[in-house]
Amino acid sequence: MTRKKRAAVTTTPAKGIPIAAGGSVLRPLKAAEVVARDVVRDITAKGLQPGDCLPSEAQMLQTYGVSRESLREGLRLLEVQGMISIRRGPGGGPIVGTVDSANLGRMEALFYHLAGATYDELFEAWLFAESTLARLAATNPDAALREQVMEPYLSGDVEDAEHEDLEVYLSGHEGFHGAVSGLTGNRVFQLTFRAYGQVVAHHLSTVGDVHVRKLHRKLADDHLKLAQAIVDGNGDLASTLMHDHLSEVIAITRRELGSLLEGPVGWL
Repeated sequence: MTRKKRAAVTTTPAKGIPIAAGGSVLRPLKAAEVVARDVVRDITAKGLQPGDCLPSEAQMLQTYGVSRESLREGLRLLEVQGMISIRRGPGGGPIVGTVDSANLGRMEALFYHLAGATYDELFEAWLFAESTLARLAATNPDAALREQVMEPYLSGDVEDAEHEDLEVYLSGHEGFHGAVSGLTGNRVFQLTFRAYGQVVAHHLSTVGDVHVRKLHRKLADDHLKLAQAIVDGNGDLASTLMHDHLSEVIAITRRELGSLLEGPVGWL
């Protein structure tokens, strides 16, 4: 197997706060963080799913033994990450949300920005991550599962049309990459590696979506070739195709966003 050369970093590193050596690992959790942790534990322990109702505030206060202020702050921590949503008004209350790497990407972007991480560094990480996901997906030992998950992208039905609705377009494009990551069988990779791409997707959808949608057919063709390589179990080819596919997306991103990529990574 030929090892690809590491992409050259061309952007002048932005100034930022030095990345610490991990001294916060032993920091005691604040009361609100304890609440957030315990609510998440209870959601998983009870097997709750998106849309299911959580207990009332009065019940939670009794269960977790914290102040109303700490409870509400803990719930807000979960709400901003999309893990729960809170319906307002009579009959409202907290309900179970979703686990979405886009929310992780939003939080990561704050850390990248504060550390002064450049877009070159983000793109380098994205190429590595998605190429690794493609290789792992193609080497999933369950051939029937690989074919089942990739079948919609082999037929072209999912991505055939050029959508004017941006949300529909993004859900289709990101849906493919989510399907690939799901085949890795590793939920840590699936969440953390996909978050890089979510930052890029948000940038393009916010600023440069017009030209990306015009290239929809080309991107869909790339997905078809990738899907076939994954079904065939060809990890090397899948990794190479993903690398080439994203290199083109990165070129589009640079052309569309221009000077917006000169500073540290942010959530535009």
